[in-house]
Parts: sequence; structure tokens; C-alpha cells
Amino acid sequence: MQPPQLSALNQSFIGEHLLPGQLGHLFVIVSFVAALFSAFAYFNAARREESTDGALWQKLARWSFVIQAVSIAGIFITLYYIISSHLFEYNYAWKHSSRGLPVKYLLSCFWEGSEGSFLLWLIWHAVLGLVVMRRGKQWETRVMTVVALVQAVLCTMLLGIYLGPEIKIGSNPFTLLRNEMQGAPIFAQPNYLEFIKDGNGLNITLQNYWMVIHPPILFLGFALTLIPFAYSVAALWKGEYKTWIKPALRWCLLGGAVLGTGIMMGGAWAYESLTFGGYWAWDPVENASLVPWLTLVAGLHTLVIYKSTGRSLKTTLIFFILTFLLIWYSTFLTRTGILGETSVHSFTGEGKALYWHLLIALALFLVISCYPLIRSWKKMPRVAGEEEADTREFWMLIGSIFLLISAIHIIFSTSLPVWAPLYKAVAGTDIAPSTDPVKYYNDIQVWAAFIIGVLSASIQFLKYKKTGMKAVWKKLALLIGISVVLSVLLVVGQKIEHLQYMAFTFAIMFTITGNLYYLLTTQKGKILKAGGSIAHLGFGLMLFGILLSGYKKTVISMDLAGANRNVDFGKKTFEENVKEGRENVLLFRNTTVPMGKYMVTYLGDSLVHNDPPLTFYKIRFDRRDPENNALLESFMLYPEAYVNPKGQEGISANPDAKHYWSHDVFTYLTSISNPEGKTDTSSFQPHTVRNGDSIFLANTVLVFEGLNNNISNKNYKAQTGDVAAEARLSAYTIDGKAGASTPVYVIQGNQATALDDTLRDLGLTIRINRIIPDQQATEIGIRQRAAQDDYIILKAIVFPFIRVLWLGVIVMVIGFFISWWYRRSEGSGRAAAKAPVTKK
Repeated sequence: MQPPQLSALNQSFIGEHLLPGQLGHLFVIVSFVAALFSAFAYFNAARREESTDGALWQKLARWSFVIQAVSIAGIFITLYYIISSHLFEYNYAWKHSSRGLPVKYLLSCFWEGSEGSFLLWLIWHAVLGLVVMRRGKQWETRVMTVVALVQAVLCTMLLGIYLGPEIKIGSNPFTLLRNEMQGAPIFAQPNYLEFIKDGNGLNITLQNYWMVIHPPILFLGFALTLIPFAYSVAALWKGEYKTWIKPALRWCLLGGAVLGTGIMMGGAWAYESLTFGGYWAWDPVENASLVPWLTLVAGLHTLVIYKSTGRSLKTTLIFFILTFLLIWYSTFLTRTGILGETSVHSFTGEGKALYWHLLIALALFLVISCYPLIRSWKKMPRVAGEEEADTREFWMLIGSIFLLISAIHIIFSTSLPVWAPLYKAVAGTDIAPSTDPVKYYNDIQVWAAFIIGVLSASIQFLKYKKTGMKAVWKKLALLIGISVVLSVLLVVGQKIEHLQYMAFTFAIMFTITGNLYYLLTTQKGKILKAGGSIAHLGFGLMLFGILLSGYKKTVISMDLAGANRNVDFGKKTFEENVKEGRENVLLFRNTTVPMGKYMVTYLGDSLVHNDPPLTFYKIRFDRRDPENNALLESFMLYPEAYVNPKGQEGISANPDAKHYWSHDVFTYLTSISNPEGKTDTSSFQPHTVRNGDSIFLANTVLVFEGLNNNISNKNYKAQTGDVAAEARLSAYTIDGKAGASTPVYVIQGNQATALDDTLRDLGLTIRINRIIPDQQATEIGIRQRAAQDDYIILKAIVFPFIRVLWLGVIVMVIGFFISWWYRRSEGSGRAAAKAPVTKK
């Protein structure tokens, strides 16, 4: 592709709106220059902080940062205007939006593309930087040097500057479509916009309300990892390791809360929108977000150790640096396309340019963090001697190390596409990912969760520096006994058979009972001081929900008749395809099949004129008393699918679930009948009717209510000279009125056209064949699909106690926020009094 500036500059194009793009690109350039100058000015201010020159440089740095923040807001507003105004002369608007897209999803268009994701990241960094400017005090110059430099690097992702025919820095979201598709014949015409009626549209998996709120929260979590990183670099730079503790701890707590919330919002989105049958599949994109959170939480605990004892300073700095670098490495994995087909929801990258761009950025941040760390390593304060094994700080450090081990295992396995070529070059053989990633990760991570859970409950009974173990052992013995009893009851009641999950059950019971006991006895219910215990309790509840909903989930849609024997479910191996076939049921319209304790009936579908059109499939679940057949329960589920979206073959399905306190009944479609398919019995049959006449069909009666000229059919587009008439037919079944059909008959000049209408629930397509004025009659053509033409293949899963999982996540996040609020409200005098006494 040639650079945009080499396109035909002298040619004018009709209808283009160039000002928004020019203004937006100007904002990009200004934000980059202002961020870079702010970093330079803050650097000089830090070097001259005791002089008058330092104050002047700091003032210049602040104004520069404010200018870049305003410019970033300008980029956002301009790009939103382009998207919402459907200015398809711009590549970003054409590629990610469309006219029929609901307004609530317009914001989702931002983060579908890499440029929008980087912009979202920039917005949060700008906001956080303004907060640090206001509250950073003596740390402002050094911390903001790092923040502004990171902003400048992120701004380069939007520059779109060409250094040659094949080399560019960043991707400009304001590029014109004709510059991105040079050589396409349509752009040889000055009026090409007349032929671009609509955009490509938003990825259908992103058309979910979670994807409006999940990415902003997740990227705020990503952005918040910058501040502990910046404080770590600033502390190393300044050589001062006391007063940074309080602000770094607050920012770390806030980051842990927000990033954890964002990750689990992604799990909720996956549960509602994806069809891998759950909320977590150890997908590489999920893993890439989880790993930095694990190291951030590890750093939080070692920072508390350092605050209380003066130990683990170096470990804390390493954790915060590693967390920020892992955020950028995660971006590299998810935005360059290097994951390939190993992820079910990875994002399309920008090819080689973004690949090397992110690697260079990662290398830069590695240098600016590791250089001062290495330089200051021997100068950093430390406490003489080793930690005693009966102290809180010793076991907190052990827990943090296991969080790190867990993170290393996950990121190493996730990065298989990165290091596999090197392995092949050395070993001469390929290495393939596990065919069952869920089992692979679970079998290892369950032991990490066991250790972390047990430690989270027991450590808080220990004291810093020295503990009298006699009283502690009495409390732990009581808690162990209670946990063993509860674990045995749960293992027997839930029929848990695997050894690792029996141990996992004990860890969960111990985590919950230990933290509840500590909260009620030691902390005596003082909520503001109990943030840590509440977060640990939430962690235990979350593990409990994972165990019950994951280990004991049950597929109830078993194919007992072998109807799916020859169906291809798109699995990688023959064995997986056979297994999937056994776990899906073929349902014909208006037929009933047993699923677990339910009798399930497929009642038909309904079309929503979305973009692309969305089809809801109506499925009724009935539960009856086995003795007298009395109806005990009945409910409807509406799993949905985009059928052949945007010219693609097949379906993209969204699940639906019935929620109970004790379980969810979770369903999704794996296949449907061809919407256009028909047999010889489903051709149009003529019926001549007058006002009030009825047409009797299989299971349906249509009542003809006459013709009128007030056209309500949304598919009819009026044109000059049209003579149009609409028929109205009401449909009735044994259950009452089932809808109405409004086919249209249009005469344009000497040509007559019939516009069909459908009653999809009933499998009916209705048209006006002709109007007979002299008989005051109308001939209606009706096609009713046969039952064998209308079917779905459905998978249904029961997730027991999944609400315990969501409750645990909420409690854990609340614990983080309580701790953050408590640390935020601590007085500076109290914090100074608790600063660690260290020895060199």
C-alpha cells in the first residue's frame, strides 16, 4: 500500500467531509508533541527541583500535560462525531460501524479497532495524570515524567506517519477510505460516496451491553498499573523509599479493584455472548488480562510487608515493574495477531508495523525501569537477617511467590505461539497446544489456588516480626476441624471424585471459615479496617462458585437418538466432534423432547431488524410431576443468532439462560435449518378471500381484515408514482392470537410487485398474488414450511450455584475498595509514624 500522501491530490471528491479528519489528526499530533514536551519538562524539573528553574520547568510541564489531555479529548470527540454521523469516507467509520447499528453500540465501535483501544487507554492515562498532578506533591515531577513519557509512546500508536512505502509509525484513525483502498475502481469516480450506502458494521460478538462497559473498566485497570510503576521508577530515581509507600499502596489497591472488576466483566460477557459454554475458558485473551492482575496483587502484599517491616522492598519494585511490562506484553499478544487461531476472541492486529512498534515500546519501558533498578540494587535499604518462619511477612511473601508462579505458568503457556518457532528451531519438532486447555490449566492452577486460599485465611492470625504460635495453633486447629467436616460433607454431597478437587474443596472451606472467623472475632466487624479479610472472603466465595459451577456442571441436551451422528460441529479432532454430537439435541418446530427433568419444545423464531438482522429462537421448558403429570414449572428461553451475518456462512449464536438461586439453565444454538430451505409441500398456495374470511392451515387460522393504503410494513420503501396497497391478516392458534402479517402489493407504471411478509413463529410466508376489484376479493399466496424444514440443534447446560461465583467477585472487589478508602483516609502523621525503619 502506498502512503496516503501519494494519492491523487488534485482530484476533488463530491460529498467528503474532510474537516473532522484534519482536525482529529491535528489533535493527534498536538497530543504527541505536548506529551513528549511534558515528559522533557518534568525531567528537567526533577533535576532542578530545588532551584527557581525547577519551578518554571514544572509549570511548563503541567501546561503541556493539560494541553495533551485536552487534545486527547478532542480526538475522542472528533472520532465519535465521524462514527455517529456515518461519515463512511473515513476508513475507521466504514470498517467498524453501520447505519443500522443501535445507538447504544456506537461506543463499542471505538474499541473494536486497535486505534480506538489505544485512544481509550490514552484517555484514562490523561485522567490519572491530572490526578497525580494535583495530589503528587513531592513525587509529582518524577512520577509525571514517567506518565508523560508513556503517553507520548501511546500517542505514536495513532500518528500514522510513513517512513517509506512499507514502514509507518502508528495507525491514524482519521485516514480516508480511498487512501486505505488505493487502486479500487470505485475511487476513480468523484461521486464514489453515492455508491457506499453503508459501513462494514460492528463485530456481532461486540453487540452486547457488557461490551459497552467492560472495555472502559478493563482499560482503566490497565491504566492504573502505570501509577505504581511510575512511583517505583521515581523511588529508584530519587533514592527515597519511605514517602512513596502511601500513594503507591492506594493506587495499587484501586488498580487491583478496577482491573479485577474488568476481568470478571469480560467473564460475564463471555457467559452471555460466546458459546464455549461458560464464563472462563482459559482463552489467551482472558489469560493476558489475568496475569498482570496476579502480579499486581502479589506486589500489593509485598508492599504491605515493606510498609510494616521494611522487608521485601526489592521484591515489591520488581512486581510493580513486571505488572506494567506484562500489560504491554498482553497488548502485544492480543493486538498483533500473533495468537492466530488459539484465541476465540483475539483481535486483529495491524501486521508487522504494530508488531515491531509494540516490541520497541516494551523494550523502552524495560530499559527505563531496569536500569535504575540495577543501578540502585546495592544501595537500597534492607533489614538485616532473614524473616522468621512464624511471622506474617514470611508467609505473605510465600503467598506472593505462588501468585507469581501461577502467573508465570499461565503466561508461558499462553505465549506458545511466540516461543514455539524457537523451540522448533532448537529441537527440530513442533509443539502443539493442549487439545483441552481447560483441563490443562485447571489441573495445575487448582494447586496454586489451594496454597493461596489456605494462606489467605491463616496468615492474618500471625503478627509481623514475631508471633506467639500457641494461641495461633489453637485457632487454626479449630478452623481446620470445621473445614474438614464441611469439606467431607461437600465432597460426599456433590460426589467430588478427583483428589486435587477434594483438596481444593478443603482450601475453599478453610478460606471462607478462616476469614469469617477473623472478621467477626479479631476485627469485631469493623468494616473499614476489614478490607483485606473481606477481599479474601470474596476470593473464597469465588473459588466456591468456580468449583460448584465448573466441576458439577451437567449437559442435559444428550442426543439419545443419534440424530447428530453425521453433523460437523467444527471441532479440531474426530473425537471432539463425536463428543459434541452426543451433547446436542436436534429439535424440530413444535416437537417436544426430554432434557434432564424438562420437556423442551422449539416453538419457532422471530426476526429483529438489527444490523445485521438478529433471530430469536423460542424454546419452552416444562417440568411436570412424574406421578400425576401436573405442570410444576414452565419458562421460555430465547437463544439468538445472527444468520449468515455480513455475507458470512453459518451462524454466530448468543446464549440465553434461566437464572435460579441454586443454578442456571444455560442454552445456545450450534446449528439451524436453512432459512430459505423448503420441500415440495411448502410452495405458495393461492387463497381467494374477502373481508372477514378465514384461511385454515395446519395449527393456524388466518383472518383477512382487508386492504388499506396506509403502509406499515417496514420493508416497503415508497417511491414517486407508486400505487401501493397493504393487506392485514391476523393469525390465531389454539393459544389465541399469534401475530399479524402485512404483505404489500405495489404497482409501478405497468409493473406489479409483491412484497412478502412472514410470521416466522408459524413458519408462514404470505404475499398478495393479485387484487380482484370486480369481485371485491384478493388472492393471497401462502407458504408454510413443513416441520422437517424448520429445526435447530441446541446445547443445554445446568450450572449449579453459579451465583456464588458472581457474589464472590462482588465481595472481593468491595474488599479492595474498602481497603483503598481506608488507606486514602489515613492521616499523613499516622502514615509517617508507621514508615519502616531500615538499616543499610
